[in-house]
Amino acid sequence: GDAWRHRVCHDARMHTTLLAFSNALADAVAAAEPSVVQVQGRRRPATGIAFAPDLVVTTTRALGQEEGLRVGRADGHTVPADVAGWDPATSLVLLRAEGLQASAAVASETTPRVGHLVLALARSWSNHITATTGVVSVIGGPLPTGHGRAIERVIRTSAPMHQGFAGGACVDVSGHVMGVATAAAIRGLSVVIPVDIAWAVARRLAEHGTLRRGY
Repeated sequence: GDAWRHRVCHDARMHTTLLAFSNALADAVAAAEPSVVQVQGRRRPATGIAFAPDLVVTTTRALGQEEGLRVGRADGHTVPADVAGWDPATSLVLLRAEGLQASAAVASETTPRVGHLVLALARSWSNHITATTGVVSVIGGPLPTGHGRAIERVIRTSAPMHQGFAGGACVDVSGHVMGVATAAAIRGLSVVIPVDIAWAVARRLAEHGTLRRGY
């Protein structure tokens, strides 16, 4: 009797813990979802992150062209977009989409550590949110990107990411953005560009349209 009751109580506590953990992950996705937008620049759409209500950060892999670009919100509303600037070192692109009025993403204040749980978010071809999960597996750098350029620091995760995740958000368990997923945009590697680097690039692109780098 006592052993059976102990087992039942243990199973109940385990179920409650797993349910709470599962709900926390779903809440993180829900918190980040309004800032994750669809980028329609290739035959198959990719993803971007709202840096500001009318500015979207994505990667060159998300774009097959510079004309006819559109960006779509979670509610299906789409607007035309133009390339405001791009950075060849990081392969990040800033799109200007007047009238998008998307919810700007919240940057994570948590310093990533190997073993941290992360979620990768993207917009599917039907504009539904898609999520995968994994852990931070490597934090390294600098990563050479060709022509004497390099990214100071990159993150590798175990979260699976196909091409549609290009420009997607890598978020922490609070739904705050830890970085921008490249989905094999850089030397064939699916790395995550940390949000502090990505946001610094986006700010400069918004102001100047390009980045001036010293030798």
